[in-house]
Amino acid sequence: MIVTGGTGGLGRQVVQRFLADGDLVVVPWISKPEREDAVRAWGDSVQSGRVTLIEADIATTQGARRIADAAPEVDVLINAAGGFMGGAPVYETSVDVWDQMFRINVRTAVSMTHAVLPGMLRLGHGTIACVASQAAYTRPAHIAAYSASKAALIVFVETLQKELASTELRVNAVAPGTIDTHANRRAMPRADFSRWTSPDLIADTLYWLTGPHAGAVRGAIIPV
Repeated sequence: MIVTGGTGGLGRQVVQRFLADGDLVVVPWISKPEREDAVRAWGDSVQSGRVTLIEADIATTQGARRIADAAPEVDVLINAAGGFMGGAPVYETSVDVWDQMFRINVRTAVSMTHAVLPGMLRLGHGTIACVASQAAYTRPAHIAAYSASKAALIVFVETLQKELASTELRVNAVAPGTIDTHANRRAMPRADFSRWTSPDLIADTLYWLTGPHAGAVRGAIIPV
C-alpha cells in the first residue's frame, strides 16, 4: 500500500495503523528532515522493509510514477498529503498561495491516482481514500484557497467513483475538522484542543474505509 503525506502529523499515525495490521507501506518523502523523522518513528520497520521510504515530489508525474513503480501491485492508496496556508481575506491572498494549496492538496492526489489506477484496474480491485476537510463545506472566512482546494478534492473523489462504477475499485474520502497535531498546536496555541480531531481516530477511519467491512461504501465523504 501507499500512504502519501506519511511523514506528517496525521500520516505517521495512518502508517502506524496499517503497520499494526501487518501491511507493507510505501511512503514518499521530499525533504531530509521528513525522512529523518520517519526513520526515528519506524526504525525497525524501515530496516525490515515493512516501510519503504522513497524521495519523490508526488505533485509531478515523474515523482508519482516513481512511487507507483515501488509498489507495482498496490491495492490501497491513501492520499494524505496536504497542507494549509491561510489567514487573509481573498483580496489579500496571493495567487501563489492558491497555487500552493491546489498543488499540495489536489495535484498530489491526482498525480498519485493517475500513477496507480492502471495497476489497480489490472488487478481487478483496489481502494483509494483521500483526506479532505470540513472546511470544504463550512468555508470559513480568510482561508478560501485552502477550502477551495479541499472542495476540489471532494469533486475529484465523487467524479472518479462514478467513472469507476462498473469496476471493483472504490474511492472515498474523510473530511476531518482541525486535526490535533503538534504543528497545529504551535500555529494556534490559544485554541481549544479538546475540540480537535485526534489523528488516531482519522487513521482508524481510513483503515476501516479501505478494508473489507466498508466494501459497499463508494464515493462517500465521511466527516470525522
